[in-house]
Amino acid sequence: MRRFNPNPEYLQVRAEVRSNELAGKPMPRTTPKDVRNANARREIERRRMERDARE
Repeated sequence: MRRFNPNPEYLQVRAEVRSNELAGKPMPRTTPKDVRNANARREIERRRMERDARE
């Protein structure tokens, strides 16, 4: 019989969503991973714009 070993990050997100549901809080719009990815994209775009301005 196979064991279920899900991604720990998925379990963390599901636990937060469930606790918010039980507490009657609104659903989170973004996850910390989404925020990190957005920050990285902004930094990459900023560096690209600086490089283009120098050329």
